[in-house]
Amino acid sequence: MAFGRIIKTIFGQGESLVPSPDPFAAETPPVAVAVPAPQPAAPPAAVMHREEILDGRSRIAGYRFTPRDLLRGRRPPAATALDLLRAEGIAGFAQRRLAVVPLDSEAWAANDYRPFIAPNTAFMVDAPAPGAGGEAVEAWLAVLREIRECGAKVALAGGGAAIPGALDLADLLFVNLADYSLEAFEQAMRGFQHSHPALRLIVENVQTWPEYRLCLARGAAFALGPFTTLADENDDKTRLNQSRLVLIEMLNLLRNDADADELAAVAKRDPVVAVSVVSMANSPAAGLSGSVASVDQAIVVLGRAYLYRWLTISLFRVGGSPRDEALLELALRRGRFLEILARERALGKEADELFLVGLLSLADILLCMPMAKVVERMNLPDGVTGVLVGNDGPHGRYLLLAIAMEKGRVEQIERLAGLLGADVAAVEAASAAARQWTDEALAGI
Repeated sequence: MAFGRIIKTIFGQGESLVPSPDPFAAETPPVAVAVPAPQPAAPPAAVMHREEILDGRSRIAGYRFTPRDLLRGRRPPAATALDLLRAEGIAGFAQRRLAVVPLDSEAWAANDYRPFIAPNTAFMVDAPAPGAGGEAVEAWLAVLREIRECGAKVALAGGGAAIPGALDLADLLFVNLADYSLEAFEQAMRGFQHSHPALRLIVENVQTWPEYRLCLARGAAFALGPFTTLADENDDKTRLNQSRLVLIEMLNLLRNDADADELAAVAKRDPVVAVSVVSMANSPAAGLSGSVASVDQAIVVLGRAYLYRWLTISLFRVGGSPRDEALLELALRRGRFLEILARERALGKEADELFLVGLLSLADILLCMPMAKVVERMNLPDGVTGVLVGNDGPHGRYLLLAIAMEKGRVEQIERLAGLLGADVAAVEAASAAARQWTDEALAGI
């Protein structure tokens, strides 16, 4: 220890103290001890909270990317936030989808955010505190103007809409549903649409699917909130259709090592599944040089591992609902996140099981069935079944960590990462990689 080294330097290595025979004699000046320079504090561990933004067709149109440190749950220092944004590949993401980045005026002034600007990048700059002087307000408005001049979009939230001139500079306005009664919300939405018809309204803190539909009916272009991964009371309760039953039967056959002829016979019972299997074998993702004309041949060339993943993904797609596509994106992201964490810890076979855990963790919402009834129909590994039904077994904490990352629950993230023996930085890197992998995977299937 440093304290021990200092003690030994002052008093000598292992020597006892000898008092001076003459207490009034001049003492030898003490040996100067070099005190180590204080080390700069390490930046706080931080994660990116990615909140999915749904459009009017229940598709994920983009995300709000909010960096948070684990100490206070607030934004980390600007340098840390910039590192997280770089890891997300924001500029590439915002070529196709909306990327909303919250920050404050000081961060914008002190750092270069231009590398993150793409056609769909929007910066949401904190509004001045209520009662702020005219100079602070004007400085904030100047930042909004500069953002527009750089080619990015301006998003407002909180009290920003009430500041004169701010809405004229805004492209997006976040409206917090929790701040209004129903009557006041409807009045506010009408007012924004009347005064600024080009302004796109994003309602946040939406709790349920009925609230989501209400927001759309009142003019919202987008919505975000916990409703995305909840059941919709208006869903068709017969979503376990013929195609999905065939897919589940094929998954069970694969788990039981059935041969290709058995798999092909089941696939041919449903034209949608049969055509989809052949189409997948002929897609660029399969990497074949020639074309495939039959279901039997497609099953052979795809391979068992690839086919198993594709069949699981197809459970989300055969319904044809845009909302199913949003659930697929979230489920794929969960699965890939868990798989990356497992592979980094050299868990081998468990990595495949954890991918399956993430991918099927929203199957009850997808099929409008209790999870116990979903897994009854599927021949799953015991470890996967235990997590999906009762959050039991060694994989349970992994799924809880994935959900904590989605919800931005920083205290749970740190605790669960510690229980799994995972470094928070590695957890964040896995989450960013999973989001980017999911984007690429969905573009190719």
